[in-house]
Amino acid sequence: MQLDYAQIATTLVGFVIVVLILRKFAWGPVLDMLDARREKIKSDFDAAEQNLQEAEQLKGDFESKLGDIKVIEREKIQEAVKRGEELADGIVTDARSQADTTRQKAEADLDIEAQKARVELRDSVVNMAVGAAEKVIGERLDDQKHRQLIQEYIDNLGELPNA
Repeated sequence: MQLDYAQIATTLVGFVIVVLILRKFAWGPVLDMLDARREKIKSDFDAAEQNLQEAEQLKGDFESKLGDIKVIEREKIQEAVKRGEELADGIVTDARSQADTTRQKAEADLDIEAQKARVELRDSVVNMAVGAAEKVIGERLDDQKHRQLIQEYIDNLGELPNA
């Protein structure tokens, strides 16, 4: 096996020509296409990172707003509880006031009834005393004068100190 220098030179020249042609017509566009593809991938990756950052920022904003909403919700609940307690206190106060009014009215009615009973008792005692005096004396005295004397006596009995 001997080396054929002519064939090696022809192959080498052909290879160099093919490389030059490929470099001029294929590698340039292929490399340009690869560079463009690399730039597109890089810009897409940068856009994805930017979108991710925006999404994280929006997530933080939403979490902050959700926290604010929860605070507002707690405040509303506390306000409603406070209003409920105030309403309950008002109802209790009104009930106590009505109970006091009813009690005072009952006491006033009781005092009025006691006064009426005293008056009726006094009249009954006067009538009994007049009747007893008529029986004892046996004749009828001046009714007006007799009633006045008895009334004064009963009034004086109320002023005597109780023992």
